[in-house]
Amino acid sequence: MKCSILIPTLGRAYVLLRLIHSVRFATPVGRYEMIFVVDADDENTHRVLHAVPEGDVRIVVSDGTYPEKTNAGYRASEGELILPTADDVRFYQDWYWHALIEFQAGADVVGTNDLSPATEAGENVTMPIIRRAYIEDPGCVYADPGIVFHEGYHHNFVETEVWEFAVHRGVARFARDSIIEHLHPDWGKRELDATDEKGMRSGWEEDQALFHERSTAWT
Repeated sequence: MKCSILIPTLGRAYVLLRLIHSVRFATPVGRYEMIFVVDADDENTHRVLHAVPEGDVRIVVSDGTYPEKTNAGYRASEGELILPTADDVRFYQDWYWHALIEFQAGADVVGTNDLSPATEAGENVTMPIIRRAYIEDPGCVYADPGIVFHEGYHHNFVETEVWEFAVHRGVARFARDSIIEHLHPDWGKRELDATDEKGMRSGWEEDQALFHERSTAWT
């Protein structure tokens, strides 16, 4: 099964070649595509990505929030598996095969290990891999079939809804050895930057309230 890796870019053009190398090194040839979702006016990111040989890299132009960008990437994707991720991650060898085992066991959503306290217990994930058929029917988020993330969120809790909804339905499995490391400032893996301030640091309380409202409806 091919995995579409959705990467909303957030103005950090300098990390993209490292990310592309990481995916290519860690993933079997022919089993993935990388879809970068880029703001129309992000000239630096366009310049970097257009210099990369075509084949496993595709560019989608779309402005908007993180969930809006992710959904735009999904609409352009072709894979049977969908991985919504970010630009500050590192893929570890065999992540794909370890996740595939769980899909073959019947999972619709597979949680990966991001090497942080957030995923250590296997009870929460930040990088879920989702079966395309499940996104379409019955839908991987509450009352919204056909999209990856509910667009009412600004940025936070989008992966949490996908994961916890799948756990609630009994279709989630955690793959501890499928490692996609999140190089997140909260874990001391890099410095906080302006992109973080613009994205994850804004709208947190509103997103939390929305998640509570939506999760209450399905439980």
